[in-house]
Amino acid sequence: MQDSSRRASEVNSFSMLALVSLSSQALVLPANPIRAAVTMSTASTIAPVEPGKVEVSADADAVAAALLKRVDAAAEAAIAARGSFALAIPGGSVLKMLAGSTPSWAEKTTLAYVNHKAVAMDDGELATHAKAGKLFLDGWAGCNTIVMSGGPDADAEAVSYEKQLQELSETALPRTADGLPCFDMMLVGVGDDGHVGSLYPGRDEVHAAAHP
Repeated sequence: MQDSSRRASEVNSFSMLALVSLSSQALVLPANPIRAAVTMSTASTIAPVEPGKVEVSADADAVAAALLKRVDAAAEAAIAARGSFALAIPGGSVLKMLAGSTPSWAEKTTLAYVNHKAVAMDDGELATHAKAGKLFLDGWAGCNTIVMSGGPDADAEAVSYEKQLQELSETALPRTADGLPCFDMMLVGVGDDGHVGSLYPGRDEVHAAAHP
């Protein structure tokens, strides 16, 4: 369990991504012992997921296999359509599910983080980027990973991160008709306490209705 000061240092980049970007597919992976993979379309208002779209797997290994299969399929479709793949990932158990992967499409991929703490990027204990590198990202040759500067100012880091996303070409990261970045796939983990990314129950950020 993180203490309040540590949580306060987190860049709330998930809320930024959720509000200024869309995803053609979102794979939601609960952290409960019985895990489910849910694919849904992103819209301004998300209705309850239809039961038929929920896949219940026997264990974490089975979920990981399903995740990799979905990501591979999304990558292949995106690359066939425009020559590149835009993927957003969280930290936590999802990183472990990607561990050891060496996808052939890595060099055509732009990778962003759904959420990340405002810490040094080489902090092996707290930085999602450092953990991703150790588990799999160092083996994703040619992948264009969007990273933070590693400073302690969460607000400044979020603004800078959004700017980096907006500066990407539409080939690397497509836009909607309204100009919002649109990832081909966004993986989203749900914690036991109900938090998604850096959005924790009871915190002010969860009530934000629009991006500033």
